[in-house]
Amino acid sequence: MKIGIVGSGNVAFHLAQGLKDADHQISYIMGRNELIGRDLAIRVSSDFFFNVPDIEVDWVIVCVNDDSIIPVIEQFPSTQKIAYTSGTVNLNTVLQHVQNEVGVFYPLQSFSKEREVNLFEVPFLIEAKEDASAKELFDLAWSISRKVQFCTSEQRKHYHVAAVFVNNFSNHLFQIGKEHVEANDLNFEVLYPLIQETVQKAMDLSPFEAQTGPARRNDQKTILEHLQLLDEPQQTIYEQMTNSIIKTYQK
Repeated sequence: MKIGIVGSGNVAFHLAQGLKDADHQISYIMGRNELIGRDLAIRVSSDFFFNVPDIEVDWVIVCVNDDSIIPVIEQFPSTQKIAYTSGTVNLNTVLQHVQNEVGVFYPLQSFSKEREVNLFEVPFLIEAKEDASAKELFDLAWSISRKVQFCTSEQRKHYHVAAVFVNNFSNHLFQIGKEHVEANDLNFEVLYPLIQETVQKAMDLSPFEAQTGPARRNDQKTILEHLQLLDEPQQTIYEQMTNSIIKTYQK
């Protein structure tokens, strides 16, 4: 397919390169950041534009923040088929504002430019009002991934909020742990094997069965000792997490 990409951030970076590697033609990169956008365009043998170019493509994939999706789509001719990559924006909401054929092309993964991602292992959640468009987007995703499925906007939103818990929140807890050990002149790398085992065990067993620790045992003596080592914001997080775990296993 001939593909246009809007955006030059983490998602655009990985999708553009993945689609090019799958022998699709990246016809252009469009964005506001010329430096980053031109660099991405060079990487995928394409051209960079600030505004909508007069170039016909099979699909435009919009990789921008949620608030910008509708304003970006409104810039295109109504004949242009467009897909966006948001985990939360409802397709029906978008269709109320634009006349284009619109679909969802959502990769459920955390992307950073500094780290390679195996797109073949990334789940892609696909949605479109028209069956033909849904099939085209499914086939496009299938060319770069083997974990593609159709998904409604409501289902996608639930996946997204779950992803915030398992990825964004857990990573923030890693950061708090890192700050704590380094504040006490200790080495965060000592915890690397524990982080790896935690994730692997949650997948091999289940998060419920894999849970260990003082809150799981309701070990109040250890919990109180830990709280004395933390500052007030950390104590709040520790107490909320501890109480949630205790309630979970009291059931």
